[in-house]
Amino acid sequence: METFLYFGYASNLDVSTLEGRLQKRPKLLGTAVLPHFGFRFNYQNPDGSARANVIASQNESVYGLLFEISEADRGYFLQSEPGYDFIEMEVMTKVGPKKAFAFISPKITKGIFPNKAYLDTIIKGGQTNQIPKGYLASIINRAGSFI
Repeated sequence: METFLYFGYASNLDVSTLEGRLQKRPKLLGTAVLPHFGFRFNYQNPDGSARANVIASQNESVYGLLFEISEADRGYFLQSEPGYDFIEMEVMTKVGPKKAFAFISPKITKGIFPNKAYLDTIIKGGQTNQIPKGYLASIINRAGSFI
């Protein structure tokens, strides 16, 4: 079976959310880090709320999960994240660097914030999968003052 590696950094930190976007169950390989990028809430949903994105940032890193996904699911998966490009990047893992695809949007909007349910999904997934607490706190800080 052909597969590809995927780096999930936002709501896809919650494995059940990712599973809902695929037809076959993905294989969780572990935690990974995308160096020289920063996590932001700067992609605008049609309702005006923000979704997560990553931007080039020399002094930051993004934590996420590395998954192995069936190549047969690629088209279905891409439809689940409209407005994002699916770009192959190098992430760092415990066993060294790996090439993995990530969703990144060039469409950046400033001054927007995520809705609470979306943020809660990101934080729940991060906590479940042992993403560092300090990093999750930085995501909460970026979410705005409604919390």
